[in-house]
Amino acid sequence: MNQDIVGFYQRLRVNDRLLAILSKGDTVEGIMEIAVEEAGKLGFHFTKEEALAIGMDIDTLRANVMIDDELNDFELELIAAGVTDQKAQGG
Repeated sequence: MNQDIVGFYQRLRVNDRLLAILSKGDTVEGIMEIAVEEAGKLGFHFTKEEALAIGMDIDTLRANVMIDDELNDFELELIAAGVTDQKAQGG
């Protein structure tokens, strides 16, 4: 797993401004495009494809970032949108 994705996600989880920016994406792909752009501004570098691959498995990403935190609103939205389920379905 690209550690820049983990680092960006750590920052994202506690930054309401970043969460608001990513929430403007209306599809998972759109969110990942925004994530790549915003991450680059902060010195984190990964491709949209890398973001999509790990973004479809939010549980693995969360496991790399946190120990016992609760889901934040953005994570709940991703799960409600079926992000974890899409990976299981091969999507």
